[in-house]
Amino acid sequence: MDDIITTLFSGLTYGGDVKISVINYALLAVAIMPFFLPNMRTIAKGWTIVLAIAFVIQSLFWFVLGAQGISIVWNVLAGMLVLVAFRHRLSLLMKTKWMIVASITAVMLADVYFGLIFPLITTIAHLAAFLLGITLYLLAGFRKDRSASLSS
Repeated sequence: MDDIITTLFSGLTYGGDVKISVINYALLAVAIMPFFLPNMRTIAKGWTIVLAIAFVIQSLFWFVLGAQGISIVWNVLAGMLVLVAFRHRLSLLMKTKWMIVASITAVMLADVYFGLIFPLITTIAHLAAFLLGITLYLLAGFRKDRSASLSS
C-alpha cells in the first residue's frame, strides 16, 4: 500500500518538486480552459473521454515506467485542441479561437522549455502524447462533434 501511495505522490508532484509541479498544473489548467467555453461545449463533447484516457495512460507510466508528472495529460489535450481548431475553424467564435491558440502556444512553449532542461525522452514522450491527443479525439470525439456541428 505504501508503494502505491509513494508512486502516486511522486507521479502527481514530480517527486515533490514544487516548481515543476506548479508549472505542470498551470499548464493543465491552460489546456483544459478552452473546453469550458460555451462554443466548445457543443463542439468538443468527447473531451472528457480523452482526458480520462490520458490520465489512465499517465498513471500507467507512473507505475510501469517510474515516470513522474502529468505532462502526458496536458499534451494530449493540446493535441486534441489542434484538431478541434482545424476541424471547426469556420464555426468557432473568434474569442474561442484565440483561447485555443493561446492554450496550444503555452503547451508548445512549455515543451520547448522542458526539452531544454530534461532528457530527450521527455520531448519524445510529449510529442507522442500530442499525437495521441489527435488520435484519441478522432476515435472518441469526432463522431459526436460532426453531428453536433452539422445540426447547428
